Order: sequence, then C-alpha cells, then structure tokens
Amino acid sequence: MADDPSVSRCSIQHRWGSGEEASSVDQLADLLEELEADDPEHPDVWISDNEAGYSVSAFAGSRGLVIWEDHDEVRGPLHMEGYSRAGMLDLFRMVLQGRAAEVDSLPWLPGYGN
Repeated sequence: MADDPSVSRCSIQHRWGSGEEASSVDQLADLLEELEADDPEHPDVWISDNEAGYSVSAFAGSRGLVIWEDHDEVRGPLHMEGYSRAGMLDLFRMVLQGRAAEVDSLPWLPGYGN
C-alpha cells in the first residue's frame, strides 16, 4: 500500500458507521468525543493503520477499554483497560503517526477483555 498514493496510511471508523481517511489529531479528538453519547449498541470507534495492518478500538464507558486487532488475524486480539480519553487520544496519535513498534510495545493483554 505504501506505493499507492491514493491509499491513506490511516483510516477511522465513526461510532455510527461512517468512515474516512485520518489526517489530523483534531480529527481524532472529535472521533473520541463520540464516545460521550450513551449508545450501548454502538460502543466503539477505531483507527486503522492500513500499512502496518492493525486497528485500535476505543470503547465508551468507565472501563477505559482499548483493543488492538491484527487485520490478518495472525496475532491478537489484545486489550488494555484503564485508559482515559486523553490516553486514548495519545494511543490514536501513535497509530496516526505510524509508530507501530511503540503501540506494539505497550502492555497489551490477550483477548477482548470480556
């Protein structure tokens, strides 16, 4: 994908189904604000690194749940809990900036954190 200029490195998925290319931290902050609404049927938003092949989802609610998933399903899913909105923004910023090794080095735990 890196050789195709028409493909964005990252994309985001909004809480209610629409998606778009990710290009700014302000865009990520707006995305995470969607988690403030009470809607158990649509609990998460996510950012995908289309080059590295993984996504990170952030969930509404007090658990501060974030989930890492490998697009090729070779590894994962992995999760962490206790993330504030500011922490979620930092994590999404790492993905946007292509810092896959840094994201990977975080203390992820196996599974979805059920």
